Amino acid sequence: MNVFKKLSLSYQFTLILIVLALVAAMASYLIGSSVYVSEIRNQARTVADMVDNFGQWATRYRGVWVKDDPRDPKLQVGSFLEREASSTAAGGDSTMSNLAAFHRKNPALVQRELSDITMASPAKAKFRMTSDRFMNPNNAPSEFDKVAMNAIRESGATEYSEVRDGQLLYARRLVAEKGCLRCHGVPAEAPAAVAALYPGPQGYGYEEGKLAGVISVAIPLEFSFAGFVQRFDRQVWLALGAIAVGVAGLLLFIRQQVIVPVRKVREFALAASNSEPGAKLDKVEFVDGEHASANEIHELNTAVKAMHTSIEYLYRKMTKR
Repeated sequence: MNVFKKLSLSYQFTLILIVLALVAAMASYLIGSSVYVSEIRNQARTVADMVDNFGQWATRYRGVWVKDDPRDPKLQVGSFLEREASSTAAGGDSTMSNLAAFHRKNPALVQRELSDITMASPAKAKFRMTSDRFMNPNNAPSEFDKVAMNAIRESGATEYSEVRDGQLLYARRLVAEKGCLRCHGVPAEAPAAVAALYPGPQGYGYEEGKLAGVISVAIPLEFSFAGFVQRFDRQVWLALGAIAVGVAGLLLFIRQQVIVPVRKVREFALAASNSEPGAKLDKVEFVDGEHASANEIHELNTAVKAMHTSIEYLYRKMTKR
C-alpha cells in the first residue's frame, strides 16, 4: 500500500481506473452469465409447455390411434394398449395377411415416444418424462430427477432447476389425473397390454391430484467470454465507446486540473525553499481572484504563497534588529 501511495497521482488514477474496469468487466460477465442461464431456463419451460400441451391434446382424444401397413415390414407401430382390425385391407387386398389394424397409444406413451425421438435427434434441448414410480426400467429417474421430485414434494412448487455438469437441468411436476389411474392405479385394473409388460408392483399406486413424476429437461450451457462478447450488438459497442471516451476525458481532466497544477505548486515551493532570502520568485497564479476560489488546489497555492510571504517578512524583520 505504501508503494501505491508513493506513485504519482496520474499512475494512481490510472491503476484505479484499470481495476474498476476489470471489476466492471467481471460484474458484466457474471450478470451476462446469470441472464443467459435465465434465458436457458425459459427455454426449458417452453419445452415443458410443449410436452405438456402435446399430452393435453392426446388426452382430449383419449390417446392416438396408429394404423399399420402389412405391405411395409419396416413400419413398426411400437408399444400400444389396444388393437383393432381394420375393415379395409391394405391396397384393396382382401386376404387376412394384408388386413391393416389400428393400435391405440395412450397420452403418456405418445409423450414418451416423442421423448425418444428428441433424445435421438441433434436438438440441444432434450426431455424425458420420469417418475420414482416408473414402470419401464429405461425410464428410471436420474439423480437430478430424484432431487427435483423430493424438492417439489417438500416445497409444493411446480418446478425445480439447477446447473449441473455444464447443463441447465429443469423439472416440471406432473400431477396424476383420473385418466392416469387406468394404467397406474391398481395393477389388477390395468389394461392387459400394460399388465403383461409390467406385472407390478413398480409403476402403480398413483393417487389423483398428487405428484406422479416430472417432465425433465436438459439443455447444455455454452456461455463463454468469447460468446458473451459476440452477443454485443452495435448499441453495446457504441455504449462501450462512449464509456471509453468518458474515461479518457476524465483522465485528461485529472491531469490538467489536478496533476499539472499540483506540480506547479510543488515547483514553486521547492524553488522558494532553495532560494536565497529576498530572492525574487515567479509566483504561480492559476486564476484571477485566486484567494476567493473554492478550488482546493487554488487554496493550497494561496496558502503556499502566503507562507512564503510570511517567511520573507520574518526574515526582513529579524535582519533589521
